[in-house]
Amino acid sequence: MINEYLREDLRHIKAYDARQQSFILKLDANESPYGLPLEIRSQLASDLLNGINYQYYPNTNADRLRDKLASRLNLERDNILIGNGSDELLQIISTAFAGYGDKVLCPSPGFGMVAYYASLAGAKPINYPLDDRFQYSLDGIKRAIQVHRPKVLHICSPNNPAGSVMEIADIINLANSYEGIIVVDEAYYEFWGQSMAALVNMFPNLVVLRTFSKAYGLAGLRVGYLISNKELVSQIYKIKPPYNVNSFSQRAAELILDHTDLYKERVAEIIEAREDLTKKLAGLKGVFPYPSKANFILAKVGDSKAIYKGLLDKGILVRHFLGHPLLNDYLRISVGLKKDNEFILRSMAEAITNMEGW
Repeated sequence: MINEYLREDLRHIKAYDARQQSFILKLDANESPYGLPLEIRSQLASDLLNGINYQYYPNTNADRLRDKLASRLNLERDNILIGNGSDELLQIISTAFAGYGDKVLCPSPGFGMVAYYASLAGAKPINYPLDDRFQYSLDGIKRAIQVHRPKVLHICSPNNPAGSVMEIADIINLANSYEGIIVVDEAYYEFWGQSMAALVNMFPNLVVLRTFSKAYGLAGLRVGYLISNKELVSQIYKIKPPYNVNSFSQRAAELILDHTDLYKERVAEIIEAREDLTKKLAGLKGVFPYPSKANFILAKVGDSKAIYKGLLDKGILVRHFLGHPLLNDYLRISVGLKKDNEFILRSMAEAITNMEGW
């Protein structure tokens, strides 16, 4: 059988299914509700006509982009590695540090691709649980480290899908006491504002991940970056594919960094909308939203299947966790523009009203 050609330890893995559905309102993937600013689109259009020579390979290390990021982070170019989205960086990290039989600690609930890439590397992903409010526990992680002795520890802060965070002091505590690689995924950093990035040169084992997909609205062009001490970055570079980020994406990310004031305004608007949406969701019958420091809200609902279907019937996409052992009765809702949030609130209220027995 064809299945027998696949590496034996991978035969149980299911392919990641990023379902593509038609929609009126898309609030299922934590994307930005804002498009690229007109100034950036205009410059990219000009570059297409007059500037970038696409017959040549891109700058393999995205040096201009690294220089801009280094300036903003008060670090050096060699502290940074650019990836084709932070997903690729997660895969590179797994390949670099987690070999056959190595254990990799992953938060649960958490971003599913972390365990996926660990498995692809031949490692053994092991979940460490968040508490009953989906908060991180320093003591709980230390116990997991003691029991499993992992090669790599992953922390996502703010966490996806819960929106919870791990305090910087607790991460520093772990970085000081844990000898393996500690990966802090800060994909939603801009919506919280606290980061380990400035501390990467203090620890030999610390890796921080960021992305342009969330706060900067560049999900379609796939640009992420890794921050660490120079020695560790130089080792990780051995795994990075050449020319992994295309010229157009590099240029778009560079231009975004020239408009950070505009993006700060957008982030502030999303945070304000998040707090308002959380408060109003809590006012719906049977809906219990969790506090979030990201650009989405995780909510426990009375009948996730019925409400999800009611929203889908109106063309609204949210993240449904049907069948998940911890999140079967939960929906994750990306924060949209004010009109988007009003639409989903009305639609959820309607779905709840129409539910049998309510």
